Amino acid sequence: MIDIPSRFEQILFSARSVSMHRILKAALFDFDGTLAPSLPLWLKAYHIALARFAIQLTDDEVLARCFFRDWDVIAADFGTFTGEQLQIEIGHGLQQAFATAELFPQARALVELCREHGLKTALVTSSPRSLIASVAERLDVGHLFDFVICGDEVANYKPHPEPVLASLTALECAARNAVMIGDSHVDILAGKAAGTHTALFLPDGESFHDRDKLHATLPDFVFKAHHELPAFLGLPALTRTYLKTL
Repeated sequence: MIDIPSRFEQILFSARSVSMHRILKAALFDFDGTLAPSLPLWLKAYHIALARFAIQLTDDEVLARCFFRDWDVIAADFGTFTGEQLQIEIGHGLQQAFATAELFPQARALVELCREHGLKTALVTSSPRSLIASVAERLDVGHLFDFVICGDEVANYKPHPEPVLASLTALECAARNAVMIGDSHVDILAGKAAGTHTALFLPDGESFHDRDKLHATLPDFVFKAHHELPAFLGLPALTRTYLKTL
């Protein structure tokens, strides 16, 4: 017996994928948690930085009080350092923690697939330029992006649309022809505020985000693994050719 609702959903998805292939001209990627499993490294960096101020917290406390908050807001919460002082110490902690950063297994192949099929690519990250530059060189990914914008190069972090809009301007791409891809509510909200399509990376077992908060952003597409995204973008599947380096 045919599962009519499932079959209907498949038809709708296929039609939307064809439409996306015709529309899309650019793919904008977040870095931390989207292309690299680096959120645990940020957690480590916070512990290193807070220790400089004689503050010890559990992982859950760091997540609740530090993640996805502006430096000055965090500083006001603790009351023992300034936002600038924290940012400097986090920078030192990140350089230590990110010495072991790696990409998700299919991340490189996904970005290469986008470029192979004519999409411009941008890296839209809240990480500082010095960190991204060193990681990009070590992982040999700098050449995969036509434009890179970092957290210390904007006045407003995601979820503000500023970094997304700056990327679209640099790529000479209209918002309706681009997709913002990320793992956080701030990525999806920034994309929506800028007018792009949105895709949320939400792997099984993810524990750094509030899943209800993520779903509440109403992304256009949710994917659990990188090989699921090409179908939404209207691109061919990741083949053995693209995965040969795994």
